[in-house]
Amino acid sequence: MSNQLGGMNAGKAWRVWVTKHPVGAALWAGLVGGQIATLWGIWFPGVGLPALNWPLATGATIDPKGSVPVQFVMGEFFHGLDCVIFALLFALFIFPLMGKLVTPAMNMAKAVGFGLILATISAAFLVPYVYYKGYNVGFGGVHFAGWKEVFAIYLWHVLYGVNLGTMYNPLALDDPLLA
Repeated sequence: MSNQLGGMNAGKAWRVWVTKHPVGAALWAGLVGGQIATLWGIWFPGVGLPALNWPLATGATIDPKGSVPVQFVMGEFFHGLDCVIFALLFALFIFPLMGKLVTPAMNMAKAVGFGLILATISAAFLVPYVYYKGYNVGFGGVHFAGWKEVFAIYLWHVLYGVNLGTMYNPLALDDPLLA
């Protein structure tokens, strides 16, 4: 069975769709990319890193007296919403500012770069001033959990960026496939 769609392969057909539907593509990229990265963050202890359970951390911040299941569900909703909103911000506002070269490799580099910016915001602000407020954990929790916590934060956001760049991968606006 061929993977040809109207004369083009599935990868090119996806890139055409992304280019023609940037909002829909960003929504999917944020939803799927965020969920995949979130699962990896929860599974980090399997490779010797601290778990980054962003849903539970977010839920505990929103409802500190709630039960763990309630915190997780609330946190998963709002963290998932964050992933989608950041994907929309990336696709609609930041991606266009990051140069005119639009290739799969450059699109991936843009998304991973965006992920690194988000990691720095997370490590510099969210972890020390929101999730561990009042505990003087330092940048990314380094005083609390050591370098592995900071590394895990950056790895999580690189994973988000890789997923974002894989899914939000438009063509150049003058590409013949768009005709």
